[in-house]
Amino acid sequence: MEIVLIELLLWVGLIFFFWALRDGLSHVDAEAESQGGGGGIVSQNPVALCFDRPDKVSEPIGRYRDVPIYRYAVIGGKKYQFEHILPWESFSMLLPEERCLAPGLVYGRDEKAN
Repeated sequence: MEIVLIELLLWVGLIFFFWALRDGLSHVDAEAESQGGGGGIVSQNPVALCFDRPDKVSEPIGRYRDVPIYRYAVIGGKKYQFEHILPWESFSMLLPEERCLAPGLVYGRDEKAN
């Protein structure tokens, strides 16, 4: 009889756990919908819209996240030189004279170019 009581108690605990998990996830979904995410996991990074597109690139010097890194990039008719990789979380740390190409390659104004 004790074993049946223990098993029943474990089943009640498991049901309570799943109920609490479902309740917590519904709060996460509601919060995502209120922020415009449409619910669930947001598949597109909103910051990705801030990436610049180069007009021309030259001198490949490496790769990052399967994307080539070029020493120079012409963006908006101005020449920029590769400086560093920007951590994914810190897009707000770009300086006004810097440009960022996907997936986080930072290029600074090339002072030697006219």
